[in-house]
Amino acid sequence: MLLMTGDADLYIPPSVLRLQASHLAQAETLVLREAGHALNWEQPEAFNAALLLFLQKQPDAHLASFR
Repeated sequence: MLLMTGDADLYIPPSVLRLQASHLAQAETLVLREAGHALNWEQPEAFNAALLLFLQKQPDAHLASFR
């Protein structure tokens, strides 16, 4: 599970993201710089790169629908 937020997110700030992740087994967190709540709009290249990297690390069974 990947949890992402921006360093300027007012809805889910990094501190809340880390708290959420602490309650989820195997959760990975990522905080994008110079981004708020709409990561995919504000930092689309960084968002896509992070998501693709995360998906590539997953077992093949989880990626079948992304190929």
